[in-house]
Amino acid sequence: MIKTYNIRIYPNLKQQKLINMTFGATRFVYNETLWLKKELWDEYRLSYTPNLKSFKEEWPFLKEVSSQAICNAYNDCLTAFKNFFKSFNGEYKSTSKYPKFKKKGKCKETYRIACTYDKKRNNRPDIKILNKNHIIIPKLGIVKFTNYKKLDWNVVHIINITIKKSKTNKFYCSICCEVPEETHLKPKYYATAFDLGIKDFAIFDDGTVIENPKFFIKSHKKLAKMQRKLSKCKYGSNGYKKQKLKVAKLYEHIKNQRKDFQHKVSSRIVNENQVIISEDLNVKGMLKNHKLAKSIQDASFGTFCNMIKYKSEQKHRIYLKIDRFFPSSKLCHHCGYRYTGLKLEERFWTCPECGIYLDRDENAAINILNEGLKRLDSTVEYTGSGSIEPKPIDTGYNSNLESEQF
Repeated sequence: MIKTYNIRIYPNLKQQKLINMTFGATRFVYNETLWLKKELWDEYRLSYTPNLKSFKEEWPFLKEVSSQAICNAYNDCLTAFKNFFKSFNGEYKSTSKYPKFKKKGKCKETYRIACTYDKKRNNRPDIKILNKNHIIIPKLGIVKFTNYKKLDWNVVHIINITIKKSKTNKFYCSICCEVPEETHLKPKYYATAFDLGIKDFAIFDDGTVIENPKFFIKSHKKLAKMQRKLSKCKYGSNGYKKQKLKVAKLYEHIKNQRKDFQHKVSSRIVNENQVIISEDLNVKGMLKNHKLAKSIQDASFGTFCNMIKYKSEQKHRIYLKIDRFFPSSKLCHHCGYRYTGLKLEERFWTCPECGIYLDRDENAAINILNEGLKRLDSTVEYTGSGSIEPKPIDTGYNSNLESEQF
């Protein structure tokens, strides 16, 4: 099974200088390749592929950094230009845009290198994990990193590695590797469904509610105060850089809070259920509502659903999304009556057909569950040992739980 582990590394000053030099070299190669292709396309509508070897002859400083990092930046630019041509299928449109140039401080600081094997040294890899706290990276040598308890380093087959730098000047390393498949526990329940919301983060079919922590909104006043102070600093001064770093650290703290919360909730849902059903939300369309856009971005529905998706694939669970146009909130789960006049501010409503009093979100979760079970293929069955009770789960978020490391 191929997995990617994101760990923090602690390079020394000499290694940091080389990493920053590699960031600049890859950015330079990408921009130079894009400029040459763009110039010929604008004037003559011709596709041109520059020679990478000529870059090293013309600019010798490119030889000081990893050749694989430069080659990958070059290939990324060619791929971006190919995607540009595919965007209009041979017919030029005014909406078709060129790949953008990478500007220092505005783009992501990252480069990627593949793990190669030296045949003269018994297929010895150039990227190797020495022990639980040290890794060998080409050009950098031995680099210290934070111990990752969930990975058995003795059985890792590394495919490639990506070096990244955050806006808070922290260095990270994404290791794409092949690991043996894990043994998974038998799920506790068969199926569950949830409806995502803003007031409450998730409402399950049994009525269980996970409150929305609203990390960004809680830190909004502090963030606004720090940004006001930043706006009064002279651009480019030391005070400006220090204040900008403080703002970046607060943003990172909010991001880590949200990520930790979503990992805990998604892991619990996937571990305890064989079938997980949710609604396919149109997040981009929802963000057009400027009154709710900030709250929707703070909830990060797309990231949460992606977590459930990849964790379900790893643990052999079934994750199903219901069509976004399915009227889950307007249907009575008891008799099937459709209340077409339901408004957004109505959180409760009484079915005129059967007289049942319905909670809008809980009713939607039940309808999502019923519709999802109907759409499941009849051949899909749970084949694990033992019986599974078709009961809902208690997925209440407990902030005192031991934090999972991701």
